[in-house]
Amino acid sequence: MHEKNEGNRYVWATLLNIIITLAEVIGGLLSGSLALLSDAVHNFTDTLSLIIAGVAQKISCKEQNERNTFGYRRAQIIAAFVNSIFLVVVTVILIFESLQGFMEPHPIKGGLMLIIAFIGLVANLGTALILHNHNEESLNQRAAYLHIMADTLSSVGVLLAGVLIYFFHINWIDPLVTLFVAIYMLKETWPVLKKTTQILMQANIDVPLDAIVAAVKQFPHVKGCHHFHTWQIDENNILLSFHVTLDDMQLSDAEELVNTIRRQIAAEFGVSHVTVQTEVDHVDRGLISDYDWDN
Repeated sequence: MHEKNEGNRYVWATLLNIIITLAEVIGGLLSGSLALLSDAVHNFTDTLSLIIAGVAQKISCKEQNERNTFGYRRAQIIAAFVNSIFLVVVTVILIFESLQGFMEPHPIKGGLMLIIAFIGLVANLGTALILHNHNEESLNQRAAYLHIMADTLSSVGVLLAGVLIYFFHINWIDPLVTLFVAIYMLKETWPVLKKTTQILMQANIDVPLDAIVAAVKQFPHVKGCHHFHTWQIDENNILLSFHVTLDDMQLSDAEELVNTIRRQIAAEFGVSHVTVQTEVDHVDRGLISDYDWDN
């Protein structure tokens, strides 16, 4: 039921964005407003981002199988990464266009701009409300929500610009609003792009390996630990694997000790899955060190 509700939210949000985009393209061309056209371009990327996010949400719910042993949850990370790239590209385009608007100003029909901007703002607020309650559940949903929030802010800016242009004929406010919105979009997008890139690169984002090494070496019969690797399937599931060198003991005793180590590391450091490989003699023979990261 949760997945079905998520799918419905994306459908309604996508339809609203298609309506906004068409209205702003027509209004921007008729009024000559760069800010309105740039908002239309952003809304078009919003539509694409919502489609990508919705498809990724559906794919991520599929069960793991023999081919995809980790399941499909990383589909949402890929979607968040793609949407973040979209936003960065749009931001660069908007900055370029705003600078062009300063250098080559042109007359703008403030009244028409004002009407279309108001329609866009209402629709964007409606889309934001649809997605708001679930925007922190995953990076995928967060990236889609950021698209909408950036466009809502853009609509506010365009509306204010329309007021100033219509009543005071301050045409340079049009590219200025576009520039401010672009900078805000870049600021909000960067953390999502950074984290999704780190996850896709299987980087260690949050796990304090030094503290884990110290914790493992406190267990009885542990002579050393090494070959630490940690990565994330998505933003909520952290995996950790390492080797531990033990005193020579019965296999049953070693298994009990390893299970204790796994449970404590998982509970204390928030790791979803811990894999421990047992060895003997390596530390005594000086073959490896505690911080040997090689396979």
